[in-house]
Amino acid sequence: MPTILYTVRTTCPSIQVRGRFLAWLSPNHILEVMKGGATGVRIVLPDRASDTAPAVVETQYVFPSRKAFDEYVRDHAPALRADGLKHFPPESGITSERQVAEIAAEL
Repeated sequence: MPTILYTVRTTCPSIQVRGRFLAWLSPNHILEVMKGGATGVRIVLPDRASDTAPAVVETQYVFPSRKAFDEYVRDHAPALRADGLKHFPPESGITSERQVAEIAAEL
């Protein structure tokens, strides 16, 4: 069974908002995703093109199988996403994109 990489790319309007988002994300939110089946996580902060560019956070979760990921999406993700929206509603300027991929190889 292929391992699943689930990436959430969150764009924050400023470094200050990114700081608040990171404080919310880790450790509590990440621990809840891991309780829901993720076996690993990586938080990535891409370089910004300029001081006025949005601040991005990429959170990459590893799930041992598609089945484990599907169970996470069904049983855990709705409450965790609702909590995120409670802390960072649309008017906060934060947006998120999600991507699901199979890991073909790791060296």
